[in-house]
Amino acid sequence: MTPLICFYEKDLFIFSLDYEVHHCPAQMRVADFLNTIEKEFFNAMKVIQCNFEFDSMSAQKALYNGSKASVFVIQNYALKTLAEITAGDVKNISHQFKPLVSREQFTEQVKIIKGQIAEGRIYQVNLTAPLAAACNESGLDIFNYYQAKFNSEYKAFLPYENYSLISLSPELFLQRVKNQLITRPIKGSSSAEKDFSTSLYKNEKEEAELSMIVDLLRNDLNNLDENQASVVTKHREKMQLGYIQHTYSEIQVSNDQPLASILQKTMPGGSISGCPKIESLKVINELEPYRRQAYTGTLGWWQKNDFTLNLTIRTFIKSHDLLVYHAGCGIVYDSDPESEWDEFLLKTGSLHVTK
Repeated sequence: MTPLICFYEKDLFIFSLDYEVHHCPAQMRVADFLNTIEKEFFNAMKVIQCNFEFDSMSAQKALYNGSKASVFVIQNYALKTLAEITAGDVKNISHQFKPLVSREQFTEQVKIIKGQIAEGRIYQVNLTAPLAAACNESGLDIFNYYQAKFNSEYKAFLPYENYSLISLSPELFLQRVKNQLITRPIKGSSSAEKDFSTSLYKNEKEEAELSMIVDLLRNDLNNLDENQASVVTKHREKMQLGYIQHTYSEIQVSNDQPLASILQKTMPGGSISGCPKIESLKVINELEPYRRQAYTGTLGWWQKNDFTLNLTIRTFIKSHDLLVYHAGCGIVYDSDPESEWDEFLLKTGSLHVTK
């Protein structure tokens, strides 16, 4: 059996060769599926994955054939470090990625979004696009190689029957420990070579981006329970990730609701959709030609009432002989189309990209 690998805490990862995969039926709501799983496997360690689209229907093109949500129910597992997991098993591989939208298409989409903002329809939209490369390696080989290239906390490898998901995300979507719910949105990006203060912290555009998303996520968390108010515990902190640096914030709220109810009210994450969320999702559906699927959805571990879920960015899908990766950026009123294309490429990191 191919191993399942998922972040757990600090430098430890869940490693399992003994699990079964449950898929959400197409006609079933994701929340109902998760409630069924929770009722049947409450005590078991589980790894959950939900798509960006969640329950929404989309006419966009799918890049691979997968379910809208799945849960790995784990019978036995060990907690290991990545050094233990990948010891002596890293192959030197290389892929040549090509964006599936052109520079001209992407910058035109940015201009359209700026026009929609000027008309008052939206304030901000997260615009993304996929890249693809020919690939003969296994999904596990890809994880072992690229996990060393991406400095991120929330790494996972999920093996499915027809494809593999390799997530190297730095962003926490939701975490609950002892009824305290936490989210840490990331917004604002610049090359690690640039001065943090001038390129990010004193940048009004980047400040506006993150502040809007913080307001959106506070609203999402407040809507979970009218008797509990969310609190911003960190704002515009620095996150250094090797080749790239970001600003992030942290929001907390007390909550003891079932995971299914929480995801029903918070998916997809605010930092990868836009503001206001419902209208920005419509814009994404109108402009992006490909479904995001697992990308910008969520995945992570879930046991009893506790869970830690990433926002599934910096993520690969290995399907047959194709390797797919996505990148994106937040578009606001004063976004420069060419600069946003440059940020899109920056977020591909150490990947070899044909521009």
